[in-house]
Amino acid sequence: MKNVVARNSSFHSLKSQHGLTLLEMLVAVAILAIILTSVAPNIQSILIKNKITADLNSLSAVAQRARFTAVDEQTNVVLCPTENYTACVNDWKNAKMVFIDANGNGTRDNTEELIVSSDPLNSANAIYGISGAIVFDEQGGIDTAATITMCPKTNDNAYASALLLSLYGRISVAVDSDGNGVKEDLSGTELSCS
Repeated sequence: MKNVVARNSSFHSLKSQHGLTLLEMLVAVAILAIILTSVAPNIQSILIKNKITADLNSLSAVAQRARFTAVDEQTNVVLCPTENYTACVNDWKNAKMVFIDANGNGTRDNTEELIVSSDPLNSANAIYGISGAIVFDEQGGIDTAATITMCPKTNDNAYASALLLSLYGRISVAVDSDGNGVKEDLSGTELSCS
């Protein structure tokens, strides 16, 4: 009988433990907290830059399509913000549309085909430097050079970027040519979120 009891007691001592001790759990939580506090600001910065880049890419694609259509069709093409895909408005936070304005009235009529459109600006971003429509002529040029600046709602100039449109309709994105952390427009002036 003594043998049986000895086997049962050794059986219980061989059982494996499951879970963590309180000390192990506290160490794991402390390590996780340290990692998150060092990584979180970088992640936030990346998210802000990605939202601005996405809006700039969308606007650039629409502007390039408008310019190419103007040259291909040898006519004036309108790029403008819109609320209803019929009338142009001044607020570039809205969706954008491109159309050939055959009758020159600045409004997309039922007979004027919508060439391309884009989504509204991301709600986390703000846009500066432009109001109203941009009209590309048959050579791809525009009346006035434009700097369309995108910023986060916090208006931090370090995140500012811009779509640059020359008089000839050339479309480019602002770069930081002097390495100070703030991008510049075509004339070398630093972008401003205001």
